[in-house]
Amino acid sequence: MSIKKEAYNALESVVGSKYLTDDPAICEGYRSGPGGYESGLGYERVMTKIPGAVILPKTTEEVQRIVKICNRYKVPYVPYSTGFYGPRSHCHVENELLVDLKRLNHFEIDEKHFYVVVGSGVIYSPIQQEAMNKGAYVVIGGGGAQASAIANLIGDGWSPLSHRIGLPHRRILGTRARFTRW
Repeated sequence: MSIKKEAYNALESVVGSKYLTDDPAICEGYRSGPGGYESGLGYERVMTKIPGAVILPKTTEEVQRIVKICNRYKVPYVPYSTGFYGPRSHCHVENELLVDLKRLNHFEIDEKHFYVVVGSGVIYSPIQQEAMNKGAYVVIGGGGAQASAIANLIGDGWSPLSHRIGLPHRRILGTRARFTRW
C-alpha cells in the first residue's frame, strides 16, 4: 500500500526521488527495524504497520514542508530516528508516511561550556569520537552507540552509569522546535 499519488508527488518535490520511496521491500524493512528491541519479531510485527512510504528530509525546513503537505493531503505521518525501539517510532495506521530523520545529522560541540547541540538524526558514535578527541566522553545510553542521541535520551536511554549521573532525560539542557504559520 502507498499514499495518494498527489501527496507522493508533492513530497517528492521537497526531497527528490532519491529520498522518497514506496517500494514495498524498503517499507517492510522499516517496519522490521534495524535489529532493535525485538528485531521485528514481537510487538513490532503484531502492533505496527508497514509504512505507506518513507521520506528522508535533510533540513528542518524540509520537515516543515513535509508536515504541511501531510496536513493538506490528510496523510498520517510518524517521525523515525534510528528505530531502535519500534513500538514508539513505527507506523500504527495504514498508509502512514514514515519520516526518517537520519539525514538531520549535524552536531556541534561547545568546547567552552562542554555541551553538544544535536540534530534529530545524530547517533552517539560520532559524538563520542569528537568528545574523546577533546578529552571527554559521552555516556552511551542503553540503546548503544548506533541509537539516536535525542530519541535515546528522551526515551529509554538508561545506562550502567545512570545511578551516578542521573536519568537520561534529565541530561537534556534544552530543546527547540521551529514552527511556521501557513
